[in-house]
Amino acid sequence: MDVVTKIVFGIHGIIWGVGLILIIYLIFRRIRIKKEEDFEERDN
Repeated sequence: MDVVTKIVFGIHGIIWGVGLILIIYLIFRRIRIKKEEDFEERDN
């Protein structure tokens, strides 16, 4: 493989990896926030 091709695939893999980690983090963050949610504090 050409060096440029390896660099492009490496950057592509890093972007996908970071995106996947970010999605997992946001899912667990939302679950944690949902558990701590208190409905008595809402103003309607």
